[in-house]
Amino acid sequence: MFRRSRITVLLAALGLLGISACATLREIAALRTLTFEFTRVSDVRLVGIPIGAGSSFSALGVVDAARLGAAILAKQAPIELVAHVNATNPAANQVTARLVELGWTLFVDDRRTLAGDIARPIPIGPGSTVDVPLSVRFDLFQLGSGGARDLYDIALAIAGQGSLKKDLRLDLEPTVETPLGPIRFSAPVVVRRGTASDRDL
Repeated sequence: MFRRSRITVLLAALGLLGISACATLREIAALRTLTFEFTRVSDVRLVGIPIGAGSSFSALGVVDAARLGAAILAKQAPIELVAHVNATNPAANQVTARLVELGWTLFVDDRRTLAGDIARPIPIGPGSTVDVPLSVRFDLFQLGSGGARDLYDIALAIAGQGSLKKDLRLDLEPTVETPLGPIRFSAPVVVRRGTASDRDL
């Protein structure tokens, strides 16, 4: 009798473990449907000069023109911007996704400029979309070696302004916390400005 009871308890425990394992696998499978979108750039500054809607080279003041000229002479033209990525956890998941890492690499016209990561984990509840701002700073001379106007026009294009067009791409490497520990997506998630993409774990 004692042996039969012990076997019954053991089978029940194994059954509970099986249920727990299935629930864990369902949670991990749900996290595969996270999607990412490169929505926009903001706060663009070329050698400290703000660039946005309505900006133009001809409208530069004396001080800003001198600053840009000095950068050309020094062959150092730092550009700063914030690239915004929307991370979406579909409502069907019913599981909060905890984005613990988001390695990223920014390309302009398929030319690599900079790589980085997020500073802290980001929780994304079911049915929620979170804006993930990525701070970027690099030397614009990587993309052009012309005069002041040429560099300014490239900065305008990166800001999404002016007649010149620049393709901006982010290669993302998300890592999500799961009951089994952190799991990185199996391949980079590639998103271009204005487009969305998703990739399995």
